[in-house]
Amino acid sequence: MTEMERRLEKAEQQFSVLREIGLALESTMTFDEILTMAVERTTRLMGAERSTLFLVNSDGDLLSRVIEGDGVNEIHLAPGQGVAGWAARHARPLIVTDTSLDERFDPTWDEKTGFVTRDIMCHPILGRHGTVIGVAEVLNRIDGTFDQEDLEILGLLCGQLALTVENSVMMIDLVEKNRAITNAKIDVERRNRELNLLLDLERLVARAEDLDSLAASILGRVLKICDAGVAILHSMDDSGAQIRVLTSDAKTSRVIRVDAGRGFCGWVSARGQELLIDEPAGDPRFQSSIEKRIGIAVKNLAAVPLPFPEDRNMRGALLVANRGAEGGFTEPDLMLLRLVAAQLASAVDHLTDRVVRERERRLATVGRLLAGVLHDLKSPITVVSGYAEMLAARVDTREGDDYLEHVNAALDRITMMAAEIIAFSRGERRVLPSNCLLPEFVDEFRGQVEQHLKSNNVELEIHLRTAGSVRLDTEKMIRAFNNIAINAAEAMVGGGKMIFEVDRLGNELIFSFTDTGPGIPDEIQGSLFQSFVTLGKENGTGLGLAVAREIVEAHGGKINFTTVRGGGTTFLVSIPVR
Repeated sequence: MTEMERRLEKAEQQFSVLREIGLALESTMTFDEILTMAVERTTRLMGAERSTLFLVNSDGDLLSRVIEGDGVNEIHLAPGQGVAGWAARHARPLIVTDTSLDERFDPTWDEKTGFVTRDIMCHPILGRHGTVIGVAEVLNRIDGTFDQEDLEILGLLCGQLALTVENSVMMIDLVEKNRAITNAKIDVERRNRELNLLLDLERLVARAEDLDSLAASILGRVLKICDAGVAILHSMDDSGAQIRVLTSDAKTSRVIRVDAGRGFCGWVSARGQELLIDEPAGDPRFQSSIEKRIGIAVKNLAAVPLPFPEDRNMRGALLVANRGAEGGFTEPDLMLLRLVAAQLASAVDHLTDRVVRERERRLATVGRLLAGVLHDLKSPITVVSGYAEMLAARVDTREGDDYLEHVNAALDRITMMAAEIIAFSRGERRVLPSNCLLPEFVDEFRGQVEQHLKSNNVELEIHLRTAGSVRLDTEKMIRAFNNIAINAAEAMVGGGKMIFEVDRLGNELIFSFTDTGPGIPDEIQGSLFQSFVTLGKENGTGLGLAVAREIVEAHGGKINFTTVRGGGTTFLVSIPVR
């Protein structure tokens, strides 16, 4: 083959490669696919061992976009570093025929990979305005060394690559700007939704008259915005813990009393941490008893704590469950719940203060009225007592003396009960404990309550399983027990049975009152020991159990209850033995 034929064949090969790259620019190939193909064709056309394509990043450094060969995934060159860095800084092509003699050569990558670089040809890739946007580097000519003709061909290739790189950079920049605009639009829409939600919550809070109406309106809104099947408001204060439950098919929320710290709401409330769970039934915090009382199987849930002020003895949580869409709840749902929880905490705090003030006002009114009534009763009581003594003197029998004693004791109790209500209304909790024998205490309680229970067709059964003495304010504690027993009798419409048991457990005396009534309604379980809480009683004042709790706690004891709808209620009073 003559020299002319050899040069013609080489020119045809060069034209073929340039044509392939040109066609690739007009094809549907991706940016990376075009660059990879161009590097492979360049290596083949130049008869070299390998090639590398560098692009300039936003910091002016060179980063390898396409690398041939094994042993390295990315090459990062600072401005001016290595032969490629020199070509980029000076915007000039160059050929290094012997790397061992050129101080610009950086052997770092050879040392890392084991590759031996003998000669290098580099050409900068220039943009429309003459700025360097990349460098093409070809290593180790297989036959001989690189020459000026090779450099010119590489320059033609870089000219075509420049168009591809610039178009790609413009497209990436356009995509990034569109993405930024889209994200900004999404953010504005999200903030607009949040603002509308906050405005809705403000209106709902302003219209709420009590915690029940607040829970019903807010939980109804939460169900819609979270596409949930169940929404729960958990709240806990000195009176205990309760949850208000609203389902997607109900118009009013239900109130359920729960044990503090139990279940998902109790855990979130106690620890102040959020939850996002897809399979609640397999979680150790899952409580089947609570799920049964709610009446709906929980499939997934999200919960956040209510951020009450630290100086308030209040805790709470907001929970949604059973997402309508596939996949359960997500982080955006938690963000919305946080907004609602912040509004709820403020509203619950405000309503609680208002309820406390109203209760105190009503108690003060009751106290003032009773003080007047007690003052007016002194004369009639004195008359009744005097005539009772005259009748007993005329009868002049042992039986008459007993009757007189009962009458005077009853009159004394009327006076003391009124005085205690007055003291309760003023927040006074003074007790005067003294040693009393348990059998005598139980007999006294039986004597005072048995007749009332019989009149309501309620059988009284007593089990005294311990003896000895205990320090009690006998009159006040019997009054507390009377209130519990009378409440139980009034709940057992048509009659029933009440079992009163006394036992000792460690350093505590346990008094239990078990009835066969219908159980305590869910609506009042969470506030049963608060003043003026009553349901379904014609003559109920709502003070009996509130007074009972004050008396028990004044003795350092505790009062609690368990109840089953349709299965009766048990009140437990524990008193420390000193």
